[in-house]
Amino acid sequence: MSESATHADLVQAVIVYTERELGGLADIAVREDAVRPVRGERPPRIEGYVPDVFATDVPTTTTLIGEAKTLRDVETDHSHRQISAFLSYLSKTPRGVFVLSVPLAAGATARRLLAEINAPFAGAATRTVVLDRSGSAEC
Repeated sequence: MSESATHADLVQAVIVYTERELGGLADIAVREDAVRPVRGERPPRIEGYVPDVFATDVPTTTTLIGEAKTLRDVETDHSHRQISAFLSYLSKTPRGVFVLSVPLAAGATARRLLAEINAPFAGAATRTVVLDRSGSAEC
């Protein structure tokens, strides 16, 4: 499977998780950074970065940001800065959820990295979740 196909599958896993957590696509506002987004809307730019998925329930009580990272991208400086920006944004929202979708082989690394990046925002009520095909795991 090519890296772009892998990334698309990881984004789809975030969409499925979003539906499970926030409700069906008819009941939530979801924007995804894909070739053919579900609703044709792209996520907003957050501190210079565009997440793969940005979703809210309606009316907005929960904001979910989802990011998909391939095995090669999980530990890059760009990913670190991007995830930090998203966690910073969510730390200022009530009931924020950050979902990091990765291949199974990157699950442990993703959990460690997410805990490390989230440390400065530990006082916020943001939930962090790693999806790695072994099931979702809150960090």
